[in-house]
Amino acid sequence: MGDSATLHPVHGDLFQNPEPFAPHPLLQIRAGRIQKLWGKGIESAIYKVPLSGPVPITPTGIATDQQSFHTHGGVDKALLHYCSRHYDTWKEELPQASQFCNAGAFGENLVSTEMDERTVCIGDKISIGNVLLEVTGSRAPCYKLNHRFEIKDMAKRAQTLFRVGWLYRVLKTGDLNVGDMIQLVERPHPEWTLARFMHYLYNEKDNVIRMKEIVQLPQLDDSFTRMIQSRLDKGYAEDQDGRMFGGEDERMSTWNEYRIVEKRQETSKVTAFVLDALDQERESTPVEPGSHVRLKLGGKLVRAYSVVGGTSKKFELGIALDPESRGGSKFLHEQTKVGDVLTVGNITASFPLAEQADRHIIIAGGIGITAFLAALEFLKSSNKAYELHFAVAAEVPYAKHIAALGANATIYNRFAGQKLDLAKVISRADVNTHIYCCGPQRLMDGVASTAKNFNVPDSSLHFEQFAVATSGDPFTAELKNSRKTVEVGGSQTLLDVLKEVGLDIDSSCEAGNCGTCRVNVCDGRIEHRGTGLVEAEKKTAMLSCVSRGIGHIVLDL
Repeated sequence: MGDSATLHPVHGDLFQNPEPFAPHPLLQIRAGRIQKLWGKGIESAIYKVPLSGPVPITPTGIATDQQSFHTHGGVDKALLHYCSRHYDTWKEELPQASQFCNAGAFGENLVSTEMDERTVCIGDKISIGNVLLEVTGSRAPCYKLNHRFEIKDMAKRAQTLFRVGWLYRVLKTGDLNVGDMIQLVERPHPEWTLARFMHYLYNEKDNVIRMKEIVQLPQLDDSFTRMIQSRLDKGYAEDQDGRMFGGEDERMSTWNEYRIVEKRQETSKVTAFVLDALDQERESTPVEPGSHVRLKLGGKLVRAYSVVGGTSKKFELGIALDPESRGGSKFLHEQTKVGDVLTVGNITASFPLAEQADRHIIIAGGIGITAFLAALEFLKSSNKAYELHFAVAAEVPYAKHIAALGANATIYNRFAGQKLDLAKVISRADVNTHIYCCGPQRLMDGVASTAKNFNVPDSSLHFEQFAVATSGDPFTAELKNSRKTVEVGGSQTLLDVLKEVGLDIDSSCEAGNCGTCRVNVCDGRIEHRGTGLVEAEKKTAMLSCVSRGIGHIVLDL
């Protein structure tokens, strides 16, 4: 994966006088509405849906298309066109974002394949069907692309690599249809390709001769002309970092890069991974009890793992090699090595200790112990009342950590004939005791049924579960407010489908534990999965990452 800061193009004057692009069909027409996105209250209309023709084109573009920023849109920026061939290149360069690299991802209105920033020039007159357009400049990418692709410098990359798209002024209105032929009508400035224009706009910003030429281009959007003229008047270029990265509250911090600095065997099946942040200037905060983190492991593969301990700058994971692995643990165990860089989400405390409890009973099975190691360290250091009951088949992962807990910890080794008596453990719980469990489904089912026998309230029970089946029978979901109906296939999750249609649903663990991805249900039956909702909440909500509708459901979306 390349560093966008080093991807400087060759000299700008090489990008001149391209061969006229051949006539080719318009593949998609897209429009979108403003939404609050990415959990930060940021507004954008970047999620655009395909339209079927005929689509009327007015002097300001598509009537149903919206722009959230005041400088977007208008007669000089009526339509955005993007080359769909770029997406294949993005997928190769950014495999961790490949699921986002599909037509429409840059928020474009028009999609085609046979023209790009190196073959389109400022002032080109282009006909599509009976509509006549004029190229007014390149798209100025902003920090919202970083959020859209979950790459913190995506806007910078697109700008440096000349893959931003271009803008049109509408010279002749009319109707557009998918399949209409795109044809070059006139090229008044063959020397000013978009790539050459962008080179002097963003890279060689002190070339006075070229800037004087640029401000004389009559077809150029006025905002570019003013910006270049301001450089000439002041003698220096403006700071554009705010546009590309956003302010403090707008920066994309969901995903960051960490290097594997240690990989050691805890048992024959459990490996410990120590990850160190590449950005050593980031704030260092201690890992909270019950924290997890998501890892991108190539393509659409995202997996959540408990954080054993450490800080936001350097932390440890303990991961078991699952024989039924869908790719996560197998990839980490067999394909990674010390020095490799992984894309990592923010550390999230989704399984915290109950603050109101006077006593804590922790029941873990196998690799489930990793969900509690940070919590156990906290309980020990703060002199809280707690006990750990840890069931293993034979080997004991993190044995040194367990031994340090002394009499507060009991290990039950099945190989040695030791059995965990859940009734004996849970019967000691009083009204101020909270019980936590993470491990195989049979263990969690046993804890749940035993707790019920001893009248332990649901509010005092806490379960963590990272392996939840998400597939099932297909169903349809009617989105009441959006007036849409979506189909959820047998191997799809509702969360994935909702994101595909442009709804940005907050999510974190994506394993049914944290409850972040909950959506409100207006009507229909739900097959509930995961532990992120208490029983009372299941009457009106569902977890979109793991739970499934039965037949047809209606959502408050």
